[in-house]
Amino acid sequence: MERAAEVSQFGVRISNARITGQLDLSACRVDFPIYFHDCRFVEPILIEGGALHSLFLVGTPPTEGNTAKSSVPGILGNGVRIQRDLLLSHTLITGAHQTTSSISSSSAVWLTEAEIGGRVLAVGTVIDATGDRAIQADRCQVTGDVRLIQGFTANAEIRLIGAQLGGSLDLAGCQLVPRNGRALDLAEATIGGSLFINDSPRHAPLIRGRLELGRASINGRVLVREATLSAPAAGVGRHHYNAKDPAQRLAIVAQGASIRGELSIDEKTSVDGGITFAGAAIGGGILIDGATIHNASDVALDLTHAEIGSKLSAVAANIHGTVDLDGAEVAGPLDLTRAEIGRPVRRYCLTAIRAVVHGDVRLVDAKIGGTYPATIPGGSGGVGFRGAELRGMFNAEGAQVVSPGDKSLNLHQARISGNLRLCNGFRSIGFVALNRALVEGRLRCDGGTFEWHPREAGDSRLTERNDRAVAFESISATFRGGVGLGWSIVGAVDFTDARTTYLADGPAQDWPLHDSYLSGFKYERYASISMHGSGEWGWKARVRWLRDRDPAASDEPGDTGPWEQAAQILKNHGDSTGSEQILVAYQRTKRQRRVGWARSRLLRGLDRIFNDWFRGYGYRPLRALIPLALLVIAVAGPLLPARESQVMRATDPSGVVYTPRGELSLVESGQQPGETCGKGKVRCFNPWLYAVDTVVPIVDLKQRSTWSPSSDAGGAWMLAWFNVATLAGWAVSSLLVVGLAKAGSRSLN
Repeated sequence: MERAAEVSQFGVRISNARITGQLDLSACRVDFPIYFHDCRFVEPILIEGGALHSLFLVGTPPTEGNTAKSSVPGILGNGVRIQRDLLLSHTLITGAHQTTSSISSSSAVWLTEAEIGGRVLAVGTVIDATGDRAIQADRCQVTGDVRLIQGFTANAEIRLIGAQLGGSLDLAGCQLVPRNGRALDLAEATIGGSLFINDSPRHAPLIRGRLELGRASINGRVLVREATLSAPAAGVGRHHYNAKDPAQRLAIVAQGASIRGELSIDEKTSVDGGITFAGAAIGGGILIDGATIHNASDVALDLTHAEIGSKLSAVAANIHGTVDLDGAEVAGPLDLTRAEIGRPVRRYCLTAIRAVVHGDVRLVDAKIGGTYPATIPGGSGGVGFRGAELRGMFNAEGAQVVSPGDKSLNLHQARISGNLRLCNGFRSIGFVALNRALVEGRLRCDGGTFEWHPREAGDSRLTERNDRAVAFESISATFRGGVGLGWSIVGAVDFTDARTTYLADGPAQDWPLHDSYLSGFKYERYASISMHGSGEWGWKARVRWLRDRDPAASDEPGDTGPWEQAAQILKNHGDSTGSEQILVAYQRTKRQRRVGWARSRLLRGLDRIFNDWFRGYGYRPLRALIPLALLVIAVAGPLLPARESQVMRATDPSGVVYTPRGELSLVESGQQPGETCGKGKVRCFNPWLYAVDTVVPIVDLKQRSTWSPSSDAGGAWMLAWFNVATLAGWAVSSLLVVGLAKAGSRSLN
């Protein structure tokens, strides 16, 4: 340094030297490069507070079986300012040193608050630290790239808290295997370029410890390719000041991180442990197609309240553990096509409560919750989008969701702007819950299978309460584009208070016997499941559907709402006859289920005759003419024989008594009366007119008021019968009048 003026612009180069004293450049200014090649230092290099042009500690790449020729027992460079590059390639760095930058931890390399105007390059560098950390460079500033690549190895933590890197951080082919469980700490760091954890020509990246990215800012992308990431054991590697982790074992911890580019984890990457980006902002989207993330019975991928600026794609990903998207916002589609997710921490393999997805949700051919019957107890789990807003379609064609004893698909209060497709091979083990959901498009279930099964043996998790054993529940849901069934279902179906435009179903096979809850279910028309044709409009088929699927017990009357809805649909589309037939069928079904006195077989038979034959349950009022006619015949019959009719008596105004044959006194004296009606003094007797006058109260033919059976002539029983017939006639006539009035009112409506 005293002869710096004699040094060329290429600086000082020292090769193959063994340096026994300490290189002390602290607080020194060196305006030329210093280059050590294949040199071995006995003492650590001290450059704290120095101002250097550039520093090279490089060695020849070691051949197989040979050790590194360049070695140094530590670098102490807190606060150093290096105008150009810092190169540490193919150098063995050892040691454990303490500085005033930390009161408790030691490190092999200290670069806290250092300023490097060029790059930091460590190709094939090995840091064999005997202390707490391999590199501690908190709040350092590097204008260029930091490249720890191609066999770079560290057996302790690399700490870059609050660092500001103007370029990229490249960890291609690195080997980070710390003893304390923290591999790389980039908390609150700023990276002007990208973060690469990818393969190099002869090395695959291996990180056995936590990768901390909490509140870090990365202006480029994050690429993880052909890497092996392994989280430490539960409770190992955490900072004491960290917030509570969402999982016991985490490989990547990035709460609140900001990534302007894309987060990409490729198909050849294996992550043993969880990943959390809770509250992070990832502008370029997340691409983890084909990746393997295993954190069984815990959270595998935590994206709660994250903002994902593009799509979230996990096509063909293999994930053990829960994928948590609660409160997240995805600016594009959520694509889980052919993904396999199982062994969740609690109930759901995928949970997205109150999440917002601006594109489609694709679960095509996905396998959620493992297999049924399960090979691993507790491996099942459902999909939960409770309260989510999905601004595209929800497509689960061919997907299998296994969650026995629980909700397989929970869309409670969700809003879907497109179609809801649970069709073409979709299978649900558990029950699908769409309560109070709003689907702007269609619900398609054709070709789907829905089965309710309780928890399997060995699964200790609580069972979701399901008293009705429903396999599909959509209470108060709205399907504005229509409902298409055509499914295979094991369990009950609940469409209570649901609303839709059309109902496309097979009434004979799509609805479970006595387990179809349809109270308040509103729809506007019937349609074909295939959308070709007109659907099932026959009133007989609809009657069988409503009668056989009604969940009411045999001694309960049932709900009239579904019957009236079906009748109204037929009437609105011009089939008034079919509409009335459905309403009559409901009354008949209700009569058959009556309790109390109607349990008697005789009374039930009479009730059936009265309602089916003579009344038509109020919808066939003219049938009341039949019992009226029978009453007329029953009254006239006893009066038709001449001998029986002689019990009838009439009295003229002068008090003369007459029989149907004439004046009573002449008949009793054996004379033949000349006039049977006393020349008009009394109305002539006619058995048929008398029967009509007796039975029909609204008709007055002056027969009943003129003639009456005489008890003296043995007509007491006949008088009693006529009185009974009068009362019966009043009742039947009243039914006729009321029925005609109701029929008129229905026709007006």
